[in-house]
Amino acid sequence: CGLGAFATSLPAAEQTVGGGTLENPAKGPPPAFGIGGEKMVLVKNWDFGANGTIRNMDEMDAEFQYHDQFNNIDIGGQYGSMMLASRKETVRPKLPQPVEDPRNPVREFTDESLKAYLVAMKGDRTLLPEECEGVMVKPDRHEVGNGSFMAKFHLPNGGALLGQDIVWETRVRYKTPPYFWFAIWTVGNLWSRGAEIDLIESFGYDNGGGATNFDGRYWHSAVGGGTKTIDYKNWGKGMAAAGVTDFDATQWHVWTLHYTKDDKYTVYMDGIPVQSGEIHWTRSGEKPGTPIDMVFLFDGGWGHTRVNSVNKEMPATELLGKFFEWDYSRLYLSPKD
Repeated sequence: CGLGAFATSLPAAEQTVGGGTLENPAKGPPPAFGIGGEKMVLVKNWDFGANGTIRNMDEMDAEFQYHDQFNNIDIGGQYGSMMLASRKETVRPKLPQPVEDPRNPVREFTDESLKAYLVAMKGDRTLLPEECEGVMVKPDRHEVGNGSFMAKFHLPNGGALLGQDIVWETRVRYKTPPYFWFAIWTVGNLWSRGAEIDLIESFGYDNGGGATNFDGRYWHSAVGGGTKTIDYKNWGKGMAAAGVTDFDATQWHVWTLHYTKDDKYTVYMDGIPVQSGEIHWTRSGEKPGTPIDMVFLFDGGWGHTRVNSVNKEMPATELLGKFFEWDYSRLYLSPKD
């Protein structure tokens, strides 16, 4: 995984996942584009694919879970699709959860990546591709399963309360159906309109009159409970303000969060700053406030029951051949003072 600007002299076979601390770091490349500087230490190296550090579903299950920190598989019923457990042993604790069908998996490893698909559901059963003809799906009926995931590893805090700079970098591309929902984001174990940082959030809206985002060309970067410098009320204008006038979601892009110990943050897309500001890593982002931990979420879903522009009915066949493809995600920390 990782070509050109993302290459490393360290052979893939010598890279490691890492234990998440300075005392137990990972082996792998430095941050792309030099973000964070030379001081940053790689502590988690999730390099997906048979040639990486997360090579199969056993290794995936060891590092990731298929529900969020609040035990939800669809943000409390808001998302139109559900995270599927990889197998019965990874079903969320004490609550039911559909399990992916090995005949039609929602997660599949290539040599260099992890592909996460969307599949039509009938109850808890995955529909095979040949069963999708003539079937309609709609977000508020929760008839779609997805391959989203969340890291089991989390930081005890962020920003000033952690006392270390953080760089979180993820390389991804996607080919989407109408009404998709995609996000790379971090929040904590307590939430009240923050603290939250969305490196990217995008969805396949249909606002009428031909105003659609089915191919994911538009997105926004935002925070909950903090300040921001770029207004993404209009996604296209916000992107242009950041200097991004053309975006192809089917090509690889690197999304990076640089969050420093003085509570300042900057989000980058391919090394271009696309959002920045200040956020305190506490519940609601208040200072002073209740400290929270920091979790890492990878959402490749579909629909939303509270967003009318994506809560629309669609033929299930539109899901076929669509995917979110994850190359790697890496987490770096600065040395402690």
